[in-house]
Amino acid sequence: MPDPTKPQRNWTVLRLLVLAAAIVGVLFYAGSLITWWRIPGARRDGFELIGVALSTAYFVVLVLPTLVMGLLGRWLVFGALLGFVAVALATDTLWPWIPWR
Repeated sequence: MPDPTKPQRNWTVLRLLVLAAAIVGVLFYAGSLITWWRIPGARRDGFELIGVALSTAYFVVLVLPTLVMGLLGRWLVFGALLGFVAVALATDTLWPWIPWR
């Protein structure tokens, strides 16, 4: 017989959506780091680090809490809101640079 005091942590649709949004955010962060890494050393002047700093702030403030909330199964509505903002910022940033547009 299951323990009624133990909270149920099922993989609900909301939890999967929060995790999907977090994965999109992680991919955007990884893509920004890879893009920065591919800049040749002769073309680096230090200003490209502003983008790395902003994408790290994006990851720490929006993506990481969304990922933690999705994995733990807590505060899923707030995690979904953070995930929505994270995906909206990532797509708004990426949209002008999509090569097949």
